[in-house]
Amino acid sequence: MTKLRIVEFESKHISEIDNIWKEHHSDDFSVPNRKTRLIDAVVEDENGKVIAYGQVKLIAEAMFIVNSGLSGSIKSMALLLLMNRAFEGVNKAKLDQMYAFIKDPDFALLITKHFGFDRVIEPGEMLIWEG
Repeated sequence: MTKLRIVEFESKHISEIDNIWKEHHSDDFSVPNRKTRLIDAVVEDENGKVIAYGQVKLIAEAMFIVNSGLSGSIKSMALLLLMNRAFEGVNKAKLDQMYAFIKDPDFALLITKHFGFDRVIEPGEMLIWEG
């Protein structure tokens, strides 16, 4: 039976993690950066070979509640103020990502056009855990 152990990430693990990513995941997602990680761990087999890597990152999620009965210009001004404050918070926390989950396609277009968000057409399945 194979024995596995979990260890803290060290720079010596980078090449093995990169090889696993290139062979198994390079078409799916990029290698995560380690800038805002809370947990950074490696699973090794009994020979010390890296077989898995995982991390838990801090991320920001932008959430806005806007009175949809207002004129477009008032909603746009309110959004601008809220987005500026959101970016201030992200910068203050030294985070490198912010997410926004938007159902309204017009609102999503506005956010991508004016605030530099990338639109994800097929994000896959979103899972949320609330403790």
